[in-house]
Amino acid sequence: MADRDYKAFIVEGEVREPQIIDNISKVFFAHGDFKIITLPAEENIYMLWKKLKADDFDTDIIEVLRESSDVIREQLTGFSRDDFSEVYLFFDYDIHQTNLGKEDDADAVAQMLKSFDNETENGKLYISYPMVESLRDYSTGECGNKEACYVAVEQMTEYKNASSVRSANPHFREYDYEIWKDIIDVFAMRVSCLFGSVDTLEYERYSEEARPYNIYVQEEKKRQKGRVFVLSAFPEFLVDYYGVKLWRTCVKHKKNRRKIQGC
Repeated sequence: MADRDYKAFIVEGEVREPQIIDNISKVFFAHGDFKIITLPAEENIYMLWKKLKADDFDTDIIEVLRESSDVIREQLTGFSRDDFSEVYLFFDYDIHQTNLGKEDDADAVAQMLKSFDNETENGKLYISYPMVESLRDYSTGECGNKEACYVAVEQMTEYKNASSVRSANPHFREYDYEIWKDIIDVFAMRVSCLFGSVDTLEYERYSEEARPYNIYVQEEKKRQKGRVFVLSAFPEFLVDYYGVKLWRTCVKHKKNRRKIQGC
């Protein structure tokens, strides 16, 4: 392939996730000297990981994807893993997964987050809780209103519709930089609440404590109580990518509403 930098964004869905990645590309990476290639995996993260694990991760993720579908094979024509400087994975948190097999039932998500923890190697995994629609499920300037911060496990199937009804900005294609700033501000308040802080975390503490694996650990504590804490993977990715500068540009609220709402 030509001597240009490419980044692979591997997603679960074929519609909404590519729309979000396309929007992120236009808003944040329009002037970058690289090109993003979005690859819909057409299967869930568990099965993708299982294939890699079966080969002891000796086969790189790009080659596994190449063999997964004719569409991706065509997308990857002329590409090898070396053409991609970074690989990111965006998948939903599926607590009802049942197709792993008994040997992998013991917390497969934790194992995956450890396997996919470096964008320049196997790839870096980000998980949306409970699903991609959590990106639009927010109110500007508020971390939430207690009950809307959570989704009961038994109501997961209703979440897509509920998030659309609540959202002031349900159309991902229309997000501009100002909307993303609001989303990141809310993300900062929410992730602070998830980690038990009344004050919004400073970036330094966030970067040390709120890694994808640590977020998952906190989410598991909520799941054991029958609910999932609503948190999007996409502002998490942007904050991790751009670091303290983006955090300080977007995060305006120094306190979340955890104490006020009795969360």
